[in-house]
Amino acid sequence: MTDEQRQAAVNVYTKTILNCQKMQPKFESGTPQATLLLNRIAALRVANALVAETQPQPDRQQLAAAVAPIQSIIHKTTVAQQKHEADSRTFKRLAPMIAAMQIAETCIQQALRD
Repeated sequence: MTDEQRQAAVNVYTKTILNCQKMQPKFESGTPQATLLLNRIAALRVANALVAETQPQPDRQQLAAAVAPIQSIIHKTTVAQQKHEADSRTFKRLAPMIAAMQIAETCIQQALRD
């Protein structure tokens, strides 16, 4: 992964975390939507720490918990992207998210193997 790809991914994680945090007040605590957001935020923080190589690094439990939310984001974003033409604004807008999440998944899987 290049420094440019790393920085682009970190930017996506940061923006997505902020967007998820903005959505939190809209869902009552304990609801499935609130739990989904909490899990996504936690997974994105793990991804950010790994890709940005910040300290402290996530532990194995955090890494394992991050896999499913990251894979869910990849799946949902890919499905959404496939509904649009390759030259559309929506298709192009989703591409950096997919790339960043694929980097996250790769880094998490590698960290779990180590």
